[in-house]
Amino acid sequence: MDYPSIDGVTTALVDGVLTVTFARPDRRNALTPDQVDHVAQLAGLAERDEETRVVVLTGAGGDFCAGADLRSVDLSADGGQVPPIGMGRNVFLPLLELSKPLLAKVNGVAAGGGLGFALCCDIRVAADTARFATAFSRIAITANDSVGWLLPRIVGVAKALELIWLGTPIDAAEAERIGLVSYVVPAHDLDARVDAMARAFADGPPVALQLSKRLVRDGLNRSYREHVLAQEYASLANRTLAPDDIAEGVAAFAEKRTPLFKGFTGTRRWRNY
Repeated sequence: MDYPSIDGVTTALVDGVLTVTFARPDRRNALTPDQVDHVAQLAGLAERDEETRVVVLTGAGGDFCAGADLRSVDLSADGGQVPPIGMGRNVFLPLLELSKPLLAKVNGVAAGGGLGFALCCDIRVAADTARFATAFSRIAITANDSVGWLLPRIVGVAKALELIWLGTPIDAAEAERIGLVSYVVPAHDLDARVDAMARAFADGPPVALQLSKRLVRDGLNRSYREHVLAQEYASLANRTLAPDDIAEGVAAFAEKRTPLFKGFTGTRRWRNY
């Protein structure tokens, strides 16, 4: 698929890995509503594109994303609260519902809505120069951009409230300590580390990975009994959608070689699981 790019957001699809880059380094990659909408549209396209197996979010220059571009927002009391980065539109939902591995490559600042984008990702890898901030309380507004929902699920309620209430940045080491990021690496190693991780995921069995992600994500809101039923359903869907990958995986294991997975090769009646 040829993914569209717009001013401020660029895309590159290489060997199954789609990299979406926030590209306004002069504004620390702060985004306008149109640019945020575009990122949401890209997530929807990536979900439907079988050539895309992994998505990586990152920022150009020295930062990840500083959130919404507030230059044209009225910050006075009469102007009301600053609207969320999506200006009331649910732009984070397509990212949260993406069934494919979604990685954040965090270089520099991730603040406000930029933090929200990072939290939507399954795995966050940060440069040792990265900094994270909720930022909302610093301009006297409530937690926006899905941060109030995602942050406590990642770092716990008490730490989430502390970060939201104070709004002050934390460095990469503290982010790793509290579980906000999975890995912290030297800035000069960030690209190589994320590229290797994305490649490993892209080389995996795409249907099995997508169904497993849905089991894990949806399982957070299910009882164990419900999870077992969903697990059986996912297993049947996997056998129906990707029988060739299962056969290839078993054969490669027996022959002690690297498997080559193709993805969807079976009937499509389970495609929307």
